[in-house]
Amino acid sequence: MLIYLIVTALTVLLAVLVRPEQNVCAVSGRYTRAVSRQSMLSGGCLLAIFILLFLPEALRINIGNDYARYVEFMHLIRANAYVPTEAGFNLFVWVVYAVCGYENYLLVFALFAAMTAGLFLAAIRRQAENFAFTFFLFMMFGYYFQSYNTVRYYFALALVVYALRFLLAREYLPFLAFVALGATFHKSVLVVLLLYPLALFAWKKWQLAVMLAFCTSFLLFQDFWLRVVVCLYPSYENTEYLTGSGLQYGNIARCGAVALLAILYYREAVQGSRTNRFYFYCNLGALALYTFCSFLPIISRIGYYLTVTQIFFLPAILRSIPPERKREKRFWTIVVIAAAILYFAVFLYKASAQNVKIVPYQSFLFTDMPSILSDVN
Repeated sequence: MLIYLIVTALTVLLAVLVRPEQNVCAVSGRYTRAVSRQSMLSGGCLLAIFILLFLPEALRINIGNDYARYVEFMHLIRANAYVPTEAGFNLFVWVVYAVCGYENYLLVFALFAAMTAGLFLAAIRRQAENFAFTFFLFMMFGYYFQSYNTVRYYFALALVVYALRFLLAREYLPFLAFVALGATFHKSVLVVLLLYPLALFAWKKWQLAVMLAFCTSFLLFQDFWLRVVVCLYPSYENTEYLTGSGLQYGNIARCGAVALLAILYYREAVQGSRTNRFYFYCNLGALALYTFCSFLPIISRIGYYLTVTQIFFLPAILRSIPPERKREKRFWTIVVIAAAILYFAVFLYKASAQNVKIVPYQSFLFTDMPSILSDVN
């Protein structure tokens, strides 16, 4: 666990040194590509953050609740046997194995680590109003460490987070292209084609009431909705996955707290801002999912596409508090930081559980590889 704390502390400290890009010339008012000391410092810090995120994930072995399953899937792909994974992932693994000439699954995991961390960093750099604060929340909410699991899913999630800027700028074709690419690695990403348009919609109060009534149908007709899930994920049929994960009190509390803070400053932060309104309804949708759909086995996979927007939304809310209300802004900033640290502490406390399994950390460096490989296989 110590390595996770070190990585978190170093990357957050480096993130504080990253400043927004300054591309406007003070004399002409035109956009330029001038390189300043600050831009060089920011670029160096971003590179250092990427390396610190990449190396522990790339050098790990048998870390993650599905590491062994992925090794098996990749072996079956090499043998041209049936696997339940998507075509893009299968092709990616086949190409890597073909180039290497052997089943180099360590390289596959390393490449996914690089692609996922790079996309998340690029998205935060381009879209965050406050890079340091957004990156801090990204680490505290566990998105980085969760990417040690289900590498296909978190790569798809990173693609969607990066593509959000196209959606919010009404550049729909690039957004759809990123979603289509993500679907070739994890088809759960297709839910954003329904959820994100709903979040972009300017809801009226009576429409929200109708949607609330619809949400109750998930509780009343659970068998029907489970059959829908089985149609989407046939591999779940007659498995323990259909038992669901139960109420996720931590996620409900987190989404509820964000919703209350947003409502408190709705006029300043949400009203009049298409982007923040999108984040607001993403959070509200996640709250509804975790409250009414806890019996669904894929609730977390759906919910993360919505809750990940919190890393952009919370800094935007705090920034919207008027300058003359400095005490309020300072108070809520401290509350958000403290709550995020508490959430991270709880996450690390549960990190050795079977459904997470990222503790204790193991690397193939300076380790008895034969014994580890026997555990994996």
